Amino acid sequence: MAEDTASQVELMTIVANGQPWHVPRESTIADFLGQLALTPGRVVAMLDGVIVPRERFAETRLHEGCRLELVTMVGGG
Repeated sequence: MAEDTASQVELMTIVANGQPWHVPRESTIADFLGQLALTPGRVVAMLDGVIVPRERFAETRLHEGCRLELVTMVGGG
């Protein structure tokens, strides 16, 4: 039986908020936020020490060993 290569995803390791995560290669910040079920409009992201504007989450790729810091904003009073 032929091995289904479409189901095999090559992973890389990133560090998000101090914890290691295994994510598919070519993942973007938006992809990772989706994996965490976070709404991009409520998140501030810093990739390798640089704040990434929200409008660039979908185009900003993560890379092996990168450091991603995510801060979620919570409304209330």
